Amino acid sequence: MTPLILQWLTDYSRAPLFLAAVAILIAGIASYLWRPDKSAIPSLSGTIPRLSITLLYMTNMKSFLARARNALRQRNIVQFYLGPMKVYLIAGTNNIQAMFRTSASVSSDIFFLMVQEHIWGSTKEDLAKFANDKSGRLQNPAPGTEKTPDQERYWAGMHRTIHSYLARTHETNALAGSYQRFFGQQLDRFQVGREAEVCIYDFLLKDMAEAAITSINGRRVLDVNPGLLEILWRFHEIAASLVWGLPKWLNRESWKRRDQLQAACARYLKSALSDFDWSQGADPDWEPIFGSRFTRELVRWMTESGFALTTMAGGLANMTVFGGNANTIPVAAWCVMEVVKDPALLKVVREEVMTAYEIAPASGQKTINAQALLSLPLLQSIYIEGLRLHVSMNVTRQITGPVELGGVTLEKGAILQAATEITHYDEEIWGAQGHPASEFWAERHVKYVNDVGADGQTKRVRQFAMAGKPNDFFPYGGGVSICPGRFFAKQEIMLTIAMLVSRFDIEFVEWVNRDGTPSDRPAQNDSRWSGGASVPPDRDMKVLWKRLW
Repeated sequence: MTPLILQWLTDYSRAPLFLAAVAILIAGIASYLWRPDKSAIPSLSGTIPRLSITLLYMTNMKSFLARARNALRQRNIVQFYLGPMKVYLIAGTNNIQAMFRTSASVSSDIFFLMVQEHIWGSTKEDLAKFANDKSGRLQNPAPGTEKTPDQERYWAGMHRTIHSYLARTHETNALAGSYQRFFGQQLDRFQVGREAEVCIYDFLLKDMAEAAITSINGRRVLDVNPGLLEILWRFHEIAASLVWGLPKWLNRESWKRRDQLQAACARYLKSALSDFDWSQGADPDWEPIFGSRFTRELVRWMTESGFALTTMAGGLANMTVFGGNANTIPVAAWCVMEVVKDPALLKVVREEVMTAYEIAPASGQKTINAQALLSLPLLQSIYIEGLRLHVSMNVTRQITGPVELGGVTLEKGAILQAATEITHYDEEIWGAQGHPASEFWAERHVKYVNDVGADGQTKRVRQFAMAGKPNDFFPYGGGVSICPGRFFAKQEIMLTIAMLVSRFDIEFVEWVNRDGTPSDRPAQNDSRWSGGASVPPDRDMKVLWKRLW
């Protein structure tokens, strides 16, 4: 093979082109071997049967979802092939509810196993531990697996650890308290009364990420990896391309970036495990080596379960360092930018946020009462709009038993998917007069009611009210495998908005490209992240801000 050809094949930017060439070649053979699917469920069609849709899905998710959205207007279930795998794509409240319902016939294991293999970089031995464990995630083993030893119930052990130390109220509040403290320290770098030019998204990629990592993982991971943030955001650019297991020789740059993040977390684990004294215990909420109790207990469980260091490093990288930032920071950036670009909205949000402040008895400083913050109707509405418009995720399940949707029995072994980017933009669910579902509207999830105050006077007040139904809103997935970090994510995003709008006088300057040069248009969703969870802005917002206190 000549050097020129080798360079072409290993160039990450050309991988989709080479994949297309391979797929077209395969299609010539496939068209003879595969008979048309005569199911009653309509199929997404392409120029080359089955292969065209696979290519579109792998290389242009935005266009794929646009085509699927049109098909789902006719019927709320369509089918297509992703390589050899049949996939049913669904919409509609009842279908999505059925997908998330706890059932032995629908499993989320396949997607996790793909993530563990291709993104975590788990060893084959550790991957087999999960693949061979059929006892399920719940406290009681699945029927027929009652004799499985507790230490070999890997799904249940992971589920129990994550939910016990991440999703419970005390742990969530402790994380939020740590985040408010560390993000506040980042903001204290700006001198009171002095103006500074800041690009919102770029600022959050650094300062919000550092505060979140310190809160979740402690300071050690940053100390032993001075370039961790750069490694994290380079990995963020390619993470979605790894899920379906494109070979290394076709996706060399992506695998390289994954290995860099895994190596960084392995360095951290080696250092932390060598210094941490498990016998002495630690502050239950936060200590500098492992940070939160969640990280500490996750490391303890993985160690006691006998996982290899590479598996542990990959798991920690993706459940804490990457998982704790890749989804929250883009949404927070979008929310802040929407508020800042409308001076009237900024004023109202600041007034609402200030009602959640209190004076801390110990320090005498202003601090946000997180529970009061979470109850603010306008801020909640802005948070929901941020998730609705800027989370694009194809929630994935595998059909493992009899499933019937819309009067049709679905094929066992096939994949079932629901796309947030389709349901969350549905005009019939979310649209309002003068405020189409495709646009941000701060008060979409607010209604006004009469309230009688202590003085006996009646006034109109805001009340939070979700515009759609709960089953039509699933930015964190759903069912037994719903994201356990959603409670902390909500507090983190809302705290970020609140702390910025309350502590700074902020004035919009201009939209800029990601390299800082002036842009001729506002930010839009960066389509490269469609289908891969939170979608970052493709532009940044330059502001002039001045710290008030």
